[in-house]
Amino acid sequence: METTKTRLFLRKHTILMFSMLLCFSVKASTALFAGGPEDSVSRHSKPKSLIQNMNREQLSSLVDFLFEMDTIPRDLMTEINNAIAFFNEEDTKNEIKTAVSSSFPSADLYTSWEINKLFPEKDMLKLKGDTSVTLQLNGGERGEYFHPFNGPVTSGFGWRDSTQHNGIDIDLNKGDKVAAAFDGMVRIAMRFGGFGNVVVIRHYNGLETVYAHLSKLKVKPGQVVIAGQTVGLGGSTGHSTGSHLHFEVRFKGVPVNPKYLISFKDQKLLCNEITIKKTKWGLAAFPTGEKSHMVEKGDTVFELAKRYATTTTSIKEINGLTGRVRLKPGQIICIAH
Repeated sequence: METTKTRLFLRKHTILMFSMLLCFSVKASTALFAGGPEDSVSRHSKPKSLIQNMNREQLSSLVDFLFEMDTIPRDLMTEINNAIAFFNEEDTKNEIKTAVSSSFPSADLYTSWEINKLFPEKDMLKLKGDTSVTLQLNGGERGEYFHPFNGPVTSGFGWRDSTQHNGIDIDLNKGDKVAAAFDGMVRIAMRFGGFGNVVVIRHYNGLETVYAHLSKLKVKPGQVVIAGQTVGLGGSTGHSTGSHLHFEVRFKGVPVNPKYLISFKDQKLLCNEITIKKTKWGLAAFPTGEKSHMVEKGDTVFELAKRYATTTTSIKEINGLTGRVRLKPGQIICIAH
């Protein structure tokens, strides 16, 4: 009996609260048509704030109560629909995070899975520990490499027009299929600033790859993909002056020059195992145990020192070089003893 009385009491006061809410909404609606802009805003602010402060249970009760009304103010329904849409969006985000929170690739290397920020991980360069890591790139459980798009390279990694270009640009036409480089899981698939339509995939080998300026996205966050699977179509969205693929390789949010592990001429990996090491210049990346390097056009002693986490002095001493050195394509340079 007491329980029944309590329920009736709560229902009575709930109905009273919603009645007041409806009263405020009706006044706001009337003001929109009869009063000036300032008057309508001030009158309408109260019901809007009440709905925004409601939790799911209160919102559900309000909707149930409104079914008993003969007429429902349009403004009130708009506010309710917006609130419901917000909760639905949060549910979707939570479902994605829950689904991958304990099963995303390289969970042993990364501490989080973020679907709203492009590069949320702490910059590896700022950490005192974690200075070197060895990653398996190809074969076995890691899958095989697949070149994102077979096209000419139009811009390399490094300084360009007084800004740092953190990837490699590959020429393509709008609508060309862009493929995932490795097996992995999509972390980002959205439109984001200068990147335009961009896809970020975290891979089982510990790397993340970025595919930007796409005309269309073909994957969604949380989706598992395999190497060679289409992730988007080529385009020129974002800060782009023509159709091309901006392709990046990152480790813990820090960009790594893609040519350190990929031959863009042959569209294949340079090695199956790579060492990534923190230096004052950024992240060095080189085949594990590499002792020598075949010079390519544009290579300098300084660039090789950055790439292999050594010094220009050491390279010169090992190779018996002095003074200003000009390297020639095809020349073999020893990196370590």
